[in-house]
Amino acid sequence: MSDSKEEQTNGFVQWRHAPARLWLYCPLCRESLSNQIWDGQERRYCAHCGFVYWERALPAAAVLVFEPTRQEILLVTRRYPPFAGGLTFPGGGIEIGESVAQAAVREVQEETGVLVSLDHQFGTWSTPDNHTIITFYQAHPIDGEIRAGSDALEAGFYHWDNAPSLAFSLHDRVLQLFRAKMRMMNLGTQP
Repeated sequence: MSDSKEEQTNGFVQWRHAPARLWLYCPLCRESLSNQIWDGQERRYCAHCGFVYWERALPAAAVLVFEPTRQEILLVTRRYPPFAGGLTFPGGGIEIGESVAQAAVREVQEETGVLVSLDHQFGTWSTPDNHTIITFYQAHPIDGEIRAGSDALEAGFYHWDNAPSLAFSLHDRVLQLFRAKMRMMNLGTQP
């Protein structure tokens, strides 16, 4: 058996749980699941122990890391689908036992090697398919050396005004909001 994580997963990490229709057996008692109407929706149900599979959107955090001296933002190139090879803000799922802010800081460090301090929250939005709810933060780097983490091909800084479009429409929307904010600030400093 190979020690390479990439070989063990055939080059892809399955980070999302399976849709309800694919659940065949109860995770608690191992009996077969059936479909049952709960709260007006069909859900997977175990008649043996009463388990109901409540399919919910996944919470996540993403961070626009802004280096103010160089006027640059930190982006990662995705290693895995969806949009493998595309640029995004560092981010990912919130783990059990951590706050949204803790997840944001952890994800940046895991994906880029950079430790950040959160400045403020941009907002929380659902992805277009409503499968994930992402809280976006703005932060600045405080330590670390840039390097791509296990789920990133590359990590690098780009000037905020020249960074290319991002792979996910929601990330791109946050980038546009940031650019509008920066332009407003720059207009306010002009003589």
